[in-house]
Amino acid sequence: MVNKESLYLNIGFSLWALTVLIICILVFIAPLTHTVVPVYHEAVERWGASKSLYTDTANYRYFYFPQFALIFSPFHCVPMPFSDILWRIFEAGLLVTGMWKMVKLLPSSDKESFFLCMSLVVLTPCIGAMRNGQANVLFAALMVYSIVALAQSRWWPAAVFMIFSLAVKPIGLVLILLAVIVYPLTIWRLVIGLCIFLLLPFLFADSSYVFSQYQQSLSYLLSSSLTAEYRFSDLNGLLRSLGIGLTGTVSQSIRIIAGILFAGLWWKGSKQMSEPERSFLLLGLTGSYLMLFNPMTEGNSYVIVAPSIAYYAIYYLKDKVNPKLGWSLVFMGLSIGLLPELLRPFVNYLGLWWHPLMMIFFLIFLSYKSLVSSPSEKKIQATQVSGY
Repeated sequence: MVNKESLYLNIGFSLWALTVLIICILVFIAPLTHTVVPVYHEAVERWGASKSLYTDTANYRYFYFPQFALIFSPFHCVPMPFSDILWRIFEAGLLVTGMWKMVKLLPSSDKESFFLCMSLVVLTPCIGAMRNGQANVLFAALMVYSIVALAQSRWWPAAVFMIFSLAVKPIGLVLILLAVIVYPLTIWRLVIGLCIFLLLPFLFADSSYVFSQYQQSLSYLLSSSLTAEYRFSDLNGLLRSLGIGLTGTVSQSIRIIAGILFAGLWWKGSKQMSEPERSFLLLGLTGSYLMLFNPMTEGNSYVIVAPSIAYYAIYYLKDKVNPKLGWSLVFMGLSIGLLPELLRPFVNYLGLWWHPLMMIFFLIFLSYKSLVSSPSEKKIQATQVSGY
């Protein structure tokens, strides 16, 4: 007879499996619709032919370091559409297992139901990114794996996961810069890992070509950071919706100032928390910063912050610290995934301002949590620490 805990866990994994199965069927039927994966295939081909990875065409824009082409190479070797199906299974599998590892850090006895409830919140912001095969899903998974390793003081795995996140998306640098502030034992490991990261491409291509790609990548990514297009869901997307969008250089300056403020908030909050709450705060702050201050944040990018929103939502509901806050966070997570699609026939570009607006509220919550803890919450945290 299956006990209640196993039932919750099976339902949670089954929901993910069913979602991925449906997406894989859609990919098999129409592999070239609702997808960005052809960009990854073309990048691998360009790398193999020693052609520039950073040449824009009508259907090709590559916003990654050269290492990402190496990561995707094994999938490129598989015939389509099976390569694209395997890529989505790989991404989703890492995210789901990462979330389960995250939940297993909790001292509570109902981890299985916690995982199921978290899954229900994360699934909606995740479906669009999974359907498109975007690297955001893999990046979100690597962030979760990183903070799990940090919470367990497993410094080498933490460094490896963070460097892989950097290879998947350059914005992984934000997690690294914040992590070393509070986890100094990762620093020398990250230095070694980053040296390997930089040298690895030279094993697969001529050195002059690799140097040229590094140079082009930095130039291309820097120019991209100055974008003022009205199609991104960052803080500037919200401001542009209000008619007060910031210019590229002003926006860059604000991102730097915000980074310093986030670092200070992370430092302050980490001092009054124990693990795993400390690492979970890092996940939330990193995700919030990336959603608000990465100038190329898309609606589907919000899968990156979804596990953090879901964790806090279920935490506040289950421990009855603040059920109203818990339900507000549930609404936040679900609305990010559902609301723009449901209201698309009536409201154009809703996600461009709704997503960052939700992130501002989430950041206010994280700031309060970092700077102030209610008596009831402190009592629960003390109980959790004694339960380790």
